Amino acid sequence: FAGAPARLLYASDEEYERCMTKRSTLPAPRAAVDSDYLFRRRDGTTFTGQLRSTLVKDPDGAPAGFVGVIQDLTENLRLDEERRRAIERLDTALETITEGFAIFDRDERLVLFNSAYRRLCGGAGPHIEKGMTAEEIMHIAYDSGGYRALDRGSPEAARWLEERLAAFRNPPEEPRVFPYGPDGWLRAEDHKAPDGNTIALRVDVSAMKKTELALEMQRREHLALLQNIPDLVGRFTRDRRVLFVNTNYAAFFGSTPEAMVGTDLLDHVPEYMREPTRLAFASVRPGEEISSKEVLHQRAGRPDTWILWSLLAVFDDAGCPEIVSVGRDISDLKREQARVAAQALELKRKNEALNQFTATVSHDLKAPLRHVAMFSEMITEEVRQGRMEELAAYADHVQKSAMRLQRLVESLLEYSQIAYQIGTVRAVPLAGVVDDALLLLEPQILESRAMITVGDLPVVEGDPELLKRLVQNLIGNAIKYRRPDAIPVLRIGGGRTQDAATFVVEDEGIGIAPRHAEKIFDVFQRLHRDETVYPGTGIGLALAKRIAESHGGAITLDTGYDGGARFVVRFPCRPDGYAAAVR
Repeated sequence: FAGAPARLLYASDEEYERCMTKRSTLPAPRAAVDSDYLFRRRDGTTFTGQLRSTLVKDPDGAPAGFVGVIQDLTENLRLDEERRRAIERLDTALETITEGFAIFDRDERLVLFNSAYRRLCGGAGPHIEKGMTAEEIMHIAYDSGGYRALDRGSPEAARWLEERLAAFRNPPEEPRVFPYGPDGWLRAEDHKAPDGNTIALRVDVSAMKKTELALEMQRREHLALLQNIPDLVGRFTRDRRVLFVNTNYAAFFGSTPEAMVGTDLLDHVPEYMREPTRLAFASVRPGEEISSKEVLHQRAGRPDTWILWSLLAVFDDAGCPEIVSVGRDISDLKREQARVAAQALELKRKNEALNQFTATVSHDLKAPLRHVAMFSEMITEEVRQGRMEELAAYADHVQKSAMRLQRLVESLLEYSQIAYQIGTVRAVPLAGVVDDALLLLEPQILESRAMITVGDLPVVEGDPELLKRLVQNLIGNAIKYRRPDAIPVLRIGGGRTQDAATFVVEDEGIGIAPRHAEKIFDVFQRLHRDETVYPGTGIGLALAKRIAESHGGAITLDTGYDGGARFVVRFPCRPDGYAAAVR
């Protein structure tokens, strides 16, 4: 800035003109005038600064210039603003809290208090002012009848005031609670600060006293409350002797409170709960007073019920005299969790399908398009050259590529819609599904003279039309991929475990190498490219997989089977689900 106009130092022309006007009024040489202006830094940013201007004159008394010293006030302004805000926050906080708050200086004079302090001082409140001593305030409170338990003028009253003042000057560790006002109770807490000030806190504890008086009434209402809440509530000794159970608890186990009190809890719970209940009671220990567990209850003639059982162990010096058990029906929550999990799984499947769509569009669908484009260019060139001999062959290639593209698009559309076609879920005997599929495949069966054996099949939950599509694809594949010059042989069967029902189709065909066990379920994945021998688009097993997954199940290739190909479909079964053999 050396040699540059002073104007460059200012943030605006207005600031510069204001400074020049101020300088013109300087009273005498070397008389300093302080003023705040908005200045501009070299990098273009601005700041508030204090300019101390001093007029300098030459020996003849003519003004020779000015000496200016600029002090950056940004930090000072920030600190001032922070202090102002801190004071505002403190004042707001003090006025917000319901506790009475006051500060007395080392001379015991009141220097700060909030409105709650004035209010809690009752009749003395309107007379309280800053500068009053703590002793004066106590006497005003006494004169206004604040200490209702004291007879005015009695020795007890004088002694009480002396004790109160001594407690203020040497605060005890525990706060004092005493009756105050017409019917209230006050808790007084005084704390000495390191600077000698005393911080006084006054809390209205009248509600606590009223609560104590209401406890007896609450105890009388306690039993009625326990009998009307939907939760299952019981109190027991550590060795499971029943001290109390509400009606819902007893009814859940098919009993009454009167029949259960005094007995062992294990005499009333079902067999599958006895050992877990015994272990739960035996394992309570200090530090682990609360334990929770979700239990599925299956009771004859009643719907399955999920109960969240919580045990609360009460400990004293003698051990564990009591355990409280609370059961809450969370069946609706579990059903909602299952619904959300199913939606998440379906979203995952749809995302996977979308990824396969992307791969298909980028590869499989482009192949026939490339053929159409290539042979179209060849036709164009032949026509341009006047050669007509190969046009029919080229046109035939174009037609076949277009037809293949059409089949691929139709298959892809069929695959994409499977997840949205599932209708009303109901009990579906797979035996009937197989019969329908065999009827639809009768032309292929007769043409190939296939030998098909059908064994026992379970009942599953699902959509019968989609299940028929799955079965038809598996059986059709087994017929198609037979050994050359051999009659296809198929065996269809199924079974049930505790958690799943299975459907199995095995053949004595050409088989599938184990390394392709996952790949064969992808869209358009054909292991045999020659469609003249094994026609198709490669969508059948992908559709079968999508149908199985839409029913919460899965389909796999049994890689340990070496007589051909063996596909296993597993469907989940509820504990009371459909899986009994019907053939």
